[in-house]
Amino acid sequence: MPLLYLRFYLGSLAVLFGLYLSGHYLLGFPFPTPLVLFQIALGVAVGMALGLVYHRIWPLPPPGIGRVIRLFILLPPAFMLGIGLLILLQAQVALSYLIPLMAWLTPAYGSQESTPPKRPS
Repeated sequence: MPLLYLRFYLGSLAVLFGLYLSGHYLLGFPFPTPLVLFQIALGVAVGMALGLVYHRIWPLPPPGIGRVIRLFILLPPAFMLGIGLLILLQAQVALSYLIPLMAWLTPAYGSQESTPPKRPS
């Protein structure tokens, strides 16, 4: 299971690094420095950790209104944590949006509550 989360983390980093680099060439963003890449990596790690902790406390319910309620309860602390890190690190990255996104995506990608296997008859 840890390898699954490591793969998800590295895949998320690759996508976000690619988006930031393409933003440099297409939209005129500043070229990503190692500090900016570190801030993105930190934001993804904090968001994933928050998503995993939250998933342990309140597992992902089946699709429906339960997921919507869970999302609205998850967003305020994740958003405020992102703003706090943004101010603390004086980051040029949208950590206040990146952390809730990763916290929201992580449980859906990770372990799902499964039914116990049936015994042979």
